[in-house]
Amino acid sequence: MPKLGANNRLFGDTLLKEQRNARVKQLVRALNRVRRIQKQKIDILCNDILKAHGEFINHLKNFRFAADFFENLLEATTPDSLARCAGEFLTENIEDCSVAVVFITASVPEIHFYSHNSHLEDIPSQLSPCLTAKMVEAVCHSSRVCDSNDLCEMEFFAGPAVLKKISLAAIGLNNSGPALGMLLLYRPADCPFSKTELTQVSSITKGLSTAVKAMHGKTTCDNYA
Repeated sequence: MPKLGANNRLFGDTLLKEQRNARVKQLVRALNRVRRIQKQKIDILCNDILKAHGEFINHLKNFRFAADFFENLLEATTPDSLARCAGEFLTENIEDCSVAVVFITASVPEIHFYSHNSHLEDIPSQLSPCLTAKMVEAVCHSSRVCDSNDLCEMEFFAGPAVLKKISLAAIGLNNSGPALGMLLLYRPADCPFSKTELTQVSSITKGLSTAVKAMHGKTTCDNYA
């Protein structure tokens, strides 16, 4: 009997030990699960912070881009000088960018080309016939950045050879009113414009539209003077 009692105690101790070990394993699993959840939450928080930081930096870059542009516009006193300020600023601040600055005057497009790329010297003569007042108006009314596909739907009849050679982006100048003109950006086809670049250019169009409208009003007043 004593031997049987000892065996029972040994069995009971073993059972308690197994139960204790099982409980410890459950607690460890629960703790690891909590840690994984906390790590996921921390990762999400860190990613959100990094994303917010990146967006903030981009906003600052866009603000600086626009501020530099508007400071540059202070030199403009005529529609031609306004176009020159805009064109030269964009070609100098957007990598390898060429631009057609188009203003609508008395329903007639006035086109100013600016480029530093000698390989695209033939492009202005091929694009000019396509930059009609009707197309400019369509770009303005679209209220978005238009790519080459959008432009082709707007009766932009540049030949396939031209469209294969360059990447295009057009942004209207209308400031929630009548079409005042547009900016047509272009550069080699193997280097399409990035979303960041187009966002920067879009950040200046409202102010440029206001300047164009004011310049037209000044020109009209000068003509009557």
